[in-house]
Amino acid sequence: MNLKHLEYFITVAQMGSINRAAQALFISQPHLGKIIRDLEQSAGVPLFTRSNHGVTLTPEGIEFQRRAQRVMVELGDMFDRPGASGLQDVSLSVSMTKYSHIMESFIYTVLQHKDLPAYAHRLQEGDPLDVMEDVYNHRADVGVLHFSQGQRKDMDALFQDRQLIYRPLAHMTPHILISQQHPLLQEGRPVTLEALSGYGFVRYEGQFEDFTYDLLSQGRQFDPGANPRTVYIVTRASLLHLLAKTDFYSIGIQDFTMQQSSYQVVSVPIEDCRGQLEFGYILPAGIQLNSIAREFLNDLKDRLSK
Repeated sequence: MNLKHLEYFITVAQMGSINRAAQALFISQPHLGKIIRDLEQSAGVPLFTRSNHGVTLTPEGIEFQRRAQRVMVELGDMFDRPGASGLQDVSLSVSMTKYSHIMESFIYTVLQHKDLPAYAHRLQEGDPLDVMEDVYNHRADVGVLHFSQGQRKDMDALFQDRQLIYRPLAHMTPHILISQQHPLLQEGRPVTLEALSGYGFVRYEGQFEDFTYDLLSQGRQFDPGANPRTVYIVTRASLLHLLAKTDFYSIGIQDFTMQQSSYQVVSVPIEDCRGQLEFGYILPAGIQLNSIAREFLNDLKDRLSK
């Protein structure tokens, strides 16, 4: 049992459905189902009652949820360091999903204030649930995340449960990411998902249900996640380095500033893609962002809008 699995359990309990929770958590339903079964085995009691309509907590599950939520709150309290309170107005604390555009805005904003006499900037990276938990537990002042338009209802429920305020930043069209030296480009052939079906596919570990891996292309369903040649990675740097050195491909959005010069990776629009990714930010209800955080968000909105 680990803290991540407790977060998963809490999300399933809140949503009343393993399938909906898996989509919100960006993991596969079978993987999430196994995690819940392992938790029940560790607890020695059934935590959920299953039906065709979803899952409901058993009496033991209700008690387990209460204790799990207490653990997560206490963990968040550990990060509320009173000694850092004097730096709140001159510091930037961000939790983000894995897109380099967000990191570039963070770096730019930090450099604008590098001559301040004191600061304590912080950047954390994870999946959308990690970002929500970081903001909810005060490990970050603002969180930047993304999700598909079809996931908006489920995401709103998660925001509301954690008393988080959500504000949209931009809607982005998914792109194919490949090396500048990819054979398709070198041969002058069209770069499409169909043309790439025989090449290796790179994806982040655990993001089986992410919209970017289940795209509508050329009027029919095309799932890059079904590719038998798949490489699972954890970090953005690993993904970009792997794409640069191979003929593999991945799914992302438009180029970030240093993408081609630093990694020799290009973004190619997906032909006839009718879906979009929504990017936005979250913060705790009732909290006012400091001026540095507002600068960061304004810069990020500009980058995503280019």
